[in-house]
Amino acid sequence: QKEEDTNAIGVLFCGTGMGVGMVANKFKGVRAATCENTMAAKYARAVNNANVLCLGELVTPEDIAVEILEVFMKQGFVEHPIDEEGAKVGWWSKDVETFLKSSMDGVENVENQALGK
Repeated sequence: QKEEDTNAIGVLFCGTGMGVGMVANKFKGVRAATCENTMAAKYARAVNNANVLCLGELVTPEDIAVEILEVFMKQGFVEHPIDEEGAKVGWWSKDVETFLKSSMDGVENVENQALGK
């Protein structure tokens, strides 16, 4: 039995990024997000606590994929995201942070129910 690394980050590639994302999300603890731009990657980490980035070589040029990966790696969960102009996004609030901090318990409960635990 392997120990879980709750801080592990992964990157998967396929034609569109969607196929690998659908398969990856079948595994407990994986929160894969297919991202086609940097804002999607930033929000996937900040709001959804995504830990696997899925990219598609048919739809994302290599230079853009590198930018997306860099943003994904820098952004933390429940960390106020910055918009493209460098300002904190206006919709973020303490209420958002409070909700997100407790949301992972709900995700774990859903995973356990799906696995019959």
